[in-house]
Amino acid sequence: MCADSLQTSSVSKGCFVFKAKKAKKALNPGDYMCQDGRDSEADWFRFNTYEALWDMVSEDIETMQSKVNKEIFTDLIQFVKNGQGGYHPDSASSRQRPQRAIKEIPTAAFIAGVNVTDHSATFAAITAQLKSLVTPHVANLLSRDCNNLRALMSNLVSQLMGTDDVISDEEEELNIKKIPPTMPVLRAWYHDTAKKRKTQQQEASPPKLAKKSPKSKRRRSSSVLNKNYAEFPPIVVLFEDLESFTPRVLQDFILICSEYLSELPLVLIFGIATSVTAIHRILPQAVSSLLSIEKFQAKPSTAYLSQLISKVLLTPSHPFKLGHKVFQLLLDIFLFHDFSVINFVKGLQFSMMDHFFSHPLSLLCCNHGEALIRLRTMGHNDLELFRQAASFRTYVENQPPEQQRALLLDDKHLKKTLQELLKKLVDYHRAFYPLMECLNILTGHLPHHPLGKQQRELYSMCLGGNIWESPGYKEAFGLLKLMARDELMTLMESCIERLTRSDNPVQDARFQLETLHTRLATITEGDHQPIDDVQEETSEESGSKTERVTLRSLQQKLMESVKKTRKPTRYESLVNETLEYLDLGFRKYLVCPLNLTFHEIFYYNSVTDVRRHINASPRAAIQTALNNPYHYLQSESCKAEAGGVLSTMPDVCIAYKLHMECGRLINLYDWLQAFITVVTGEQDEDGSSHGNSKKPNPQLQARFIRAVSELQFLGFIKATRKKTDHVSRLTWGGI
Repeated sequence: MCADSLQTSSVSKGCFVFKAKKAKKALNPGDYMCQDGRDSEADWFRFNTYEALWDMVSEDIETMQSKVNKEIFTDLIQFVKNGQGGYHPDSASSRQRPQRAIKEIPTAAFIAGVNVTDHSATFAAITAQLKSLVTPHVANLLSRDCNNLRALMSNLVSQLMGTDDVISDEEEELNIKKIPPTMPVLRAWYHDTAKKRKTQQQEASPPKLAKKSPKSKRRRSSSVLNKNYAEFPPIVVLFEDLESFTPRVLQDFILICSEYLSELPLVLIFGIATSVTAIHRILPQAVSSLLSIEKFQAKPSTAYLSQLISKVLLTPSHPFKLGHKVFQLLLDIFLFHDFSVINFVKGLQFSMMDHFFSHPLSLLCCNHGEALIRLRTMGHNDLELFRQAASFRTYVENQPPEQQRALLLDDKHLKKTLQELLKKLVDYHRAFYPLMECLNILTGHLPHHPLGKQQRELYSMCLGGNIWESPGYKEAFGLLKLMARDELMTLMESCIERLTRSDNPVQDARFQLETLHTRLATITEGDHQPIDDVQEETSEESGSKTERVTLRSLQQKLMESVKKTRKPTRYESLVNETLEYLDLGFRKYLVCPLNLTFHEIFYYNSVTDVRRHINASPRAAIQTALNNPYHYLQSESCKAEAGGVLSTMPDVCIAYKLHMECGRLINLYDWLQAFITVVTGEQDEDGSSHGNSKKPNPQLQARFIRAVSELQFLGFIKATRKKTDHVSRLTWGGI
């Protein structure tokens, strides 16, 4: 290597060696799609398809979230704008206001809901919108970072000023010169920033000629407000988890803010999980009276989930679909565990990723045009994977022998058949979702909700089997026959409106529903009167019968009268005709997806993998790790036979295996000696073991104490009052 190029000099001649740093190879997620070390074109197609589809899904999810949050965020942002609108520290209006009004801090009580794990994400979105639309001076405070008033002020000043030079308690003791976190410092910084902002605006704006024109007083006041707002934007302080803050710290901070409200345009936002009464529970009346509180209620997470399912899963624009068991698992995790839309989206992303990773048939899980192009370029080996699909084998068994031979041996014939089956799947999805929504419109408000109230419940039923075979379907149509005309016509109008926004496969159903709706509108009051075919016996016939009425003859007459039915009215006939037409449409289009050929291309049904990766059992995972550490560590030093103990295993695993051999009460000294014997077992052959020594190694004692503490933390043992040198085993008899 040339020394001159590196500008290296020495008194004597010599050879200088420079080790070049090897650039780390960036990991490509697509490399993991190539299974068994092969780098096939189909694997890369699947990876690229997954990336493209997930980009579309994530974009739709972000659009949906922005639309759902738009209403509540718009009101909150408008409140922040109006809270300190027209603020000016030297304005005469602020001096003329009463002292009571000056000390009232504009406060927004934002109720996010109980047990909502997306609380932080919601406040991150609020912070981002406030910074982009209202003011750059926004601070988000958390209770874990604000144990005392000093820490709260340090976080506030550092976030607003955008610096880490704020002095802390430890640095104050060391006399380190940094910015003190006080309100006077914040006030001086804010006014300096306002002056710089005003100077920059004056330099950037060209000089304007003065024009004398009459203007209204209201317009002048609004222009002054906007000017002052641009020069003096408000300072917004968010308390993300208000209930977790120390009451005394919060009270002192509010009292300080009220004293500086005439010099700083402060606006507070309280993040509340329960209700507004939490504010009055934390703050006394003397402090809460300094706040001008306005309530803002966030939409529940179930509303977000309904929109997510409607915009992402129940649409033919996204070819990837969840199977019945996977969809129900993700839904149960959401409803019974965390109420987190973010976790539901992560489960959806994992399902899509695993579908393209582990199922070769997912190569055609894309839009119809691109799928046909890929189908034409498939080779014999790729087509053999489609022949192995379970749904295709069922399809072949129902074909004539000649067709079976062609499907199994002729690749060209298989491509042509696969093209037709893909077209059927596309048409099925275009008709399935509109008609399923129509069924939900008709049955969602029925008593007892036989087919579920929410659309997600009906969708889960449709994924699990043919909906018309469920008992709730028959009950729902029985209740629809008893519905009043006005209610039925309103539901039909909603169905027609939904079908209008759909594609061609359901337009015939829309035209027929419009015809039936028009016929129902022409029904008059006379058409509701029943027409009986049963004619009463005349008085002459009744008088001619002189036989004595017996119990048997009376029973026969009653049975005959039950068999005699009356003719339905015109309205009842029309309702029956409408419901029969709807029933035929539902039976035609709402077929269970599992009954379709090649449904494996679009539907992901590996619920075992999803449960293992997303909804794992902590107790089972812990016991697996302690019993067999090789399962997770994949280290040869931890590989042992079933029930074996090695000295190279982690200490907590050794202690766990030894405690499994004990009874309900474990002697700590005996446990320690057994632990030392296992750890130093390799030294016993040389005669240097510490197992029988009276004074064991202190390092081994420390390792043992730490392992015992970890087992106690995990809940396998606990201290006992029966014997001081013993511990009680909690897993006795439970495994």
